[in-house]
Amino acid sequence: MFNNPGNLFKHHALILVCPLILIVCCFTKTTSFVAANFFHCPELDWLFTHYTNLGDGIVVLILVVGYFLSKKRSLALKVLATFLLSGLAVQILKELFHAPRPKTFFTENFYRHFIEGVTHGGYASFPSGHTTTAFAVAAILSFNTNKTPVCIISFWAAALVGYSRIYLGQHFLEDVIAGIITGVTSSIIVEYFFNLYLTRIKAARKSTATVYEQPAAIGL
Repeated sequence: MFNNPGNLFKHHALILVCPLILIVCCFTKTTSFVAANFFHCPELDWLFTHYTNLGDGIVVLILVVGYFLSKKRSLALKVLATFLLSGLAVQILKELFHAPRPKTFFTENFYRHFIEGVTHGGYASFPSGHTTTAFAVAAILSFNTNKTPVCIISFWAAALVGYSRIYLGQHFLEDVIAGIITGVTSSIIVEYFFNLYLTRIKAARKSTATVYEQPAAIGL
């Protein structure tokens, strides 16, 4: 059904986002946030506190350096470009919406699962930057592999980062949805223009080769 893992990733993302949007349309942000946090325990607190860092920029830079050192320079450039583009989009949206984080949004003592030293307030909730980064990188990796397991693992790893943002009380469901859309869209844009650039380079080289071949053909 899917001729490459990239299309499979986009299909999975669409299947995930559509019901989440429906939930946001049918329920308040408070209801969806509380429902998503139906269970908490110290073990999960510790796990998600560390796991959520997969959506951090430092992890992306480590990936970029790793791909450069392994001579996968085109992929390194794609990952870096996707990270920068998605990051710029996130910062613009955060400034435009200036949405409160859950800890700022809820009245004191309404929600009791905020994690000391991890959860913070403020007005930079929409969209989720960590979710955006996770899905942007996962998508661009899926677009550049022929291995379906890489696509599936990348997708669910990114999805878990998105959930970790809600679990840790850093974002609402709509923030995560916006992060998914922003991340995947950014990766699609980068992949499209990168391939367009390569196509033009190949066409220019072919044209140059044809010009150099013509005199030889005339001489014969």
